[in-house]
Amino acid sequence: MYAPGAGYPELAEIRAWIKAPATVLPDPELELMAGAEQLAQHHLLVWSQTWPPSDLPDDLEAAFNRRVARHAAAKGIPLGVLGADAEFGTVRLSRWDAEIEQLKAPYLIHAIA
Repeated sequence: MYAPGAGYPELAEIRAWIKAPATVLPDPELELMAGAEQLAQHHLLVWSQTWPPSDLPDDLEAAFNRRVARHAAAKGIPLGVLGADAEFGTVRLSRWDAEIEQLKAPYLIHAIA
């Protein structure tokens, strides 16, 4: 379940950021995506020594929004894909996003396996 607050945006703010109208991406689906990405971000990164964590830093909020946008795009929702791209075949979403990696790098939990 998605829990906005402490720096995490409301669903309306996420929707505005990814530019996906409610007719294309209903609130229950967006909430599931945001919740999954919020949980993943909490398990991967550390930005506060207190619990519950203090407000999300701006760069991690940007990474979170981008993660939700990628999650939505993977579902097949067009997020700014130009029609001209279809000329070159199927457009696939990469598994790795350099921008997300750069935004979250200072907060990664490093572990030796």
